[in-house]
Amino acid sequence: MSMIGNFLQLSSDQLAALIADPASVEAFIYPEDEEREDGIDIDKAWHGIHYLLTGNASGGEPPLADVIFGGTEIGDDFGYGPARYLTADEVKAAATALKDITPEVLRSKYVASELSENEIYPETWNDPDGDAVEYLATWYQTLRDYYIDAAAKNNAMLIYLD
Repeated sequence: MSMIGNFLQLSSDQLAALIADPASVEAFIYPEDEEREDGIDIDKAWHGIHYLLTGNASGGEPPLADVIFGGTEIGDDFGYGPARYLTADEVKAAATALKDITPEVLRSKYVASELSENEIYPETWNDPDGDAVEYLATWYQTLRDYYIDAAAKNNAMLIYLD
């Protein structure tokens, strides 16, 4: 079973409604008979991106630590823990920090042995046939663009694994 990192922009009004009714979070993320097309997933790259942004397996300093592992838990655990949310202001702070970190900068921080030693999911960093750094850089670009877009729209963000 894979753990996929997901990100979903939402308005501050939508976030306020979820905070008022945390039991509705799962239905908001997984609406019946619909597929959400407004969110993104970054496959299994979430942990590697976090490590390259922060130098830490699970912590680090905001706002970069907030990009993947930040936010306030909301709702029930629906697989790999409850979703977390970032407010619009927290999204803006993260997006501002991400603007300075291009995919090229992220690539320069990549050391396969460090990711392996720190047990960074999915722990395939030393695969001689893979191109893990490009995998991370590609998904990072998607994530970076999404945060910058969310900040420009003054949106909040839900973060969850499934």
